Amino acid sequence: ADPWRPEAWRMIRERQDLHFLMVTKRIHRLEETIPSDWGRGYENVTICCTCENQYWADRRLPVFLSLPLPHKSITHEPMLERISIRKYLKEYGEQIESVSCGGESGPEARICDYAWVLDTHMQCVEYSVPFYYHQTGARLRKGNRIYEIPREHQHTQAHKAHLDFDGTRLPAWDEPDTEAD
Repeated sequence: ADPWRPEAWRMIRERQDLHFLMVTKRIHRLEETIPSDWGRGYENVTICCTCENQYWADRRLPVFLSLPLPHKSITHEPMLERISIRKYLKEYGEQIESVSCGGESGPEARICDYAWVLDTHMQCVEYSVPFYYHQTGARLRKGNRIYEIPREHQHTQAHKAHLDFDGTRLPAWDEPDTEAD
């Protein structure tokens, strides 16, 4: 992508009427490839850092969250294990516009465990960061069962879980009771 990157940035700069979403697992390269007039970032660009497991979350997110980006999102896709991002949500939650999860697609897809997705969902609820479960992946473990889900149903099945969260606090009657009876 390096040969056409300057032209892409030029087009993005010119088309302020459009919003661009860039998803990358190579966040360490962003700082060396942004244009000279970037400053604190272009308002019409969201950068999404993907972290498929804890190892990569702990290496990519510190770099990602230190960059001058006006719009930041995180995705766990393909989600390959339980991932704790609490420390990042706690410290940088106001910078993170959303977190999303999705399993891997394709005939050789690795398993995504629904419990991992639920855990990330709860971390986002805890810190009032919007969360989206956008696809189950081809192989989803739920409890002791593994479901083989055709590509055309992975988005609709994820949506049926009703895990999407807009980041607003739950009404008081939905929060756990903390007072002793």
